[in-house]
Formats: sequence, C-alpha cells, structure tokens
Amino acid sequence: MAKTFMDLLQRDVPGWSRAFFRFEADHLKTGSNASYVAGANISLLSALRNSEFFNRMSELAWALRERMGSAEQAFCVLLLSVNSSFDFNIDFERDDPGRWRISKMDGASGLPVGIE
Repeated sequence: MAKTFMDLLQRDVPGWSRAFFRFEADHLKTGSNASYVAGANISLLSALRNSEFFNRMSELAWALRERMGSAEQAFCVLLLSVNSSFDFNIDFERDDPGRWRISKMDGASGLPVGIE
C-alpha cells in the first residue's frame, strides 16, 4: 500500500512532503480519501482523477481487514501516513469510525483530525 501511494505521489505531485490515505469500512460499505502536503499547501487527492488508485488501495485495505480476523477484531479505519523520505506508518482503529477524518469542509485543514 505504501509503495502504491508513494509511486502516485512521486509521479503526480511535485514537491510533496507528507501524505495520508484513510480507508473506512464496516459490514455495509467502504470509503477512502487522501490528502497531501506540498510546500505550505494541504490538498485533497482527487478521487475522480485517481479512481484507479483509490480502487486499488481500497482493495488492498479490504484484503488486509479480512486477514485480521473476525468482524469484531477487524479495524473500521486504516490510516496510512507517508513522507517524501519514504518512511510510512499504518494506524488502525477498531472502535471509532470517525477517527482521523480527512476533510477541508467547514475550515478543516485537510490533515487527518488529530494529526499535526
């Protein structure tokens, strides 16, 4: 997942320094979005222009979720954080489906909530 994300960023986002991919799932639906930092700007990654990327990342995240065990043990949110030094981290949330929301609505920064 990290390689797929960083490949896209390296190809399409000059000057990126940090980026975040968020996947949310329950037994009825899934969803994902992403944002990146380039210079002083934080932008959302377009789902329309990058539909193939989002489809692939969602497939990978769903497969990982299924391998983690029963629905009670599986995560409801996955947050992949990457940086331009090619470091990455994956965090999982099992209880709060609202954790680490990524938005620019209502004055939100575009960073996952709770991430500086």
